[in-house]
Amino acid sequence: MRPGRGKVRFAATALCAMVLAGSGAMSADAPQPIRIVFGTMDPPVLAQRDITVRAPISNQNRTDAPLECSGLACVGGRLVISSDRHENALFITGCDPVNFTVIPPTPRVIIENERDLLVDLENLTARPSLGGGTWLYGLCSLSNDRSELPLPKRRHMLRAWIDKDGQPDPHRTSVLRVDHLRHELNILFMAHGVRPYRSFYQDSTTGNKNTYRWGNVEGITFTPDQSLLLCGMRNPLADGDAICFTISRVPDAFDANDPTLMRITDVFNLNLQRRGVSDIAWDPVSNGYLVLGAKSAGPKLNNDAPYPPDQLDAALFWWSGRKDDPPRLIADIPDMTAEAITRLDNSPVIVIGTDEGDVSEGRPERQSRLLFLYFTGSTQQP
Repeated sequence: MRPGRGKVRFAATALCAMVLAGSGAMSADAPQPIRIVFGTMDPPVLAQRDITVRAPISNQNRTDAPLECSGLACVGGRLVISSDRHENALFITGCDPVNFTVIPPTPRVIIENERDLLVDLENLTARPSLGGGTWLYGLCSLSNDRSELPLPKRRHMLRAWIDKDGQPDPHRTSVLRVDHLRHELNILFMAHGVRPYRSFYQDSTTGNKNTYRWGNVEGITFTPDQSLLLCGMRNPLADGDAICFTISRVPDAFDANDPTLMRITDVFNLNLQRRGVSDIAWDPVSNGYLVLGAKSAGPKLNNDAPYPPDQLDAALFWWSGRKDDPPRLIADIPDMTAEAITRLDNSPVIVIGTDEGDVSEGRPERQSRLLFLYFTGSTQQP
């Protein structure tokens, strides 16, 4: 794999290029980009619902913290939500697909062993089982924390069982350490000159500084044939492009309790207009990938520079899965922190999870919201 013409670019393998592609593509008369704004209900935005609830952070730390939406999956008509500040639980909610009323999310403990806690769980994806029920997978960010610590629990991968009634079974939960995947990526990044992600850390105790975060994986989804796990990174970028990679034999590794069966089979660039991947999901309705792109705060370049704020500037893209096809911009989301996306069963509605926090002026309490958006990949409106 060689960078091309001065750009950091990962080469595509022919096999993976075929596997990632769908059997069709979004129609040529696909909708023009729209603008989604907090609290504004303009078509095709159907509803926005606050889902902020509080729950203990872990089994031992009983401090209540608000849900911080980081991942979404739709299982049997219910939404399963991950929170990147809750280390032992997932949140289950139901919603009316017609009126979009939402039941307040209920926390369900899936991790009973403290050593298996999930720190910085940034994503969820579902893989249906032939016997009924669904396996749910999640990957922690693989990142270092704000003070550069490479915490082991940030390198966990989750598999949880969701029964046909949409409820998790903690006795069928598995957690694997996947340090070797970060190591494999590190070798590739060094070979291609990809600089690790650094960001400014404002700390009155140890002093303000730029800290080494390595990078962070924020989106995962299985390819249409279920053979590969496609992962998207929010950071670092490769010459302004997002970095994606695929992992093979994920179910095999959990069945054998052997994480080394998982291998990285491909790494490639995705042009999200200088954004990283905040989430990615295969969409059987539009026959392509729904991709959330987002920017991040970076390093402080000098002592006189202001503190680098979070640059919201999120966006929704649709991508065919073919590496020669650039992702298509569907919507700008300028003032919301879009973190997760899923299709609501096989309906014409997709759901975007946002984590508003205290970023936007006038919203001091941390909020997680669900945004319901009509999207079929054509100009047809409801």
